[in-house]
Amino acid sequence: MAMSMAKSTSLPGLWKMGTEKPRGLTGNEKKVTLAFKVGGDLGSAVDRKKGPASTKEHRELAGLLKTAGWRMMYSEQPEEPPPAEEEMVPRNMRHPREAPAWLKHDKQVLRFYGFFQETVTERPEENARYRHVSIMFHMEDGTMSMHEPKVENSGLAQGPFLKRQKVLREDGMAYLGPDDLKVGQEITIYGRTIHINGCDRFTRWFFEQNGVWLSPEEPVVEDQWQKSYKLKKMIERGEMPLSRASVDAKHLAKYMSGAPHVDMKFTQFALNERKVLRFRAYWDDHTPYGAR
Repeated sequence: MAMSMAKSTSLPGLWKMGTEKPRGLTGNEKKVTLAFKVGGDLGSAVDRKKGPASTKEHRELAGLLKTAGWRMMYSEQPEEPPPAEEEMVPRNMRHPREAPAWLKHDKQVLRFYGFFQETVTERPEENARYRHVSIMFHMEDGTMSMHEPKVENSGLAQGPFLKRQKVLREDGMAYLGPDDLKVGQEITIYGRTIHINGCDRFTRWFFEQNGVWLSPEEPVVEDQWQKSYKLKKMIERGEMPLSRASVDAKHLAKYMSGAPHVDMKFTQFALNERKVLRFRAYWDDHTPYGAR
């Protein structure tokens, strides 16, 4: 027999809320331990949970909390290891285990000697000129510089030929380095082809220490102007002996001027007349009558 659902007119038990335990609780809920001795007085709050009894050690720890940093004061500090030898050296004087290039090769320069040929069109006595240069490769940063020795009264702008900088190879793929600088080879720097014909002793020693063999020194080439210039300077300094024709012309000029003929033996006799070289000595002989 079907029962009809009728509308309930009863009210819930509002007056019982808070006086009975709610249904469905199993007793595992968290118990409240905070209570007040006097209702409405926040200063009368008490903790109803009974903890363990305080001991002397607990009271001492509670007293230490009044001091800031008490943990650092009463904790055992680890023993510091003895300072290493590197730490005893000032930081600005330490050397790293693997020295960088700027420190390992500080003030080390590879110097090469070379020359390039230059066309001369304004002088009839020469059509080309050799210009000698010194190439310095600074190993600390891979830069290069080039210098041309100054020649007196040469009429050329000599001196610094290339300021210190990194120079690209002819193909433009990388910079020139020590592997590109070898005695007997040619390098191209900004369109000028330079033939390397020598280097200094330090450069040769550096390559030998790294297992690279360099070719021996090549003779210095001279053009026609350099040969004539050296000959003229030697004549000005009196380093060139007079030719036979010059000596005969000099004697002929003396005869024509009435000067007497010069005899070398007579001249020596006249200059050293009554001049005697005297030496003092003694004979170390202790035997009678000089029998030794």
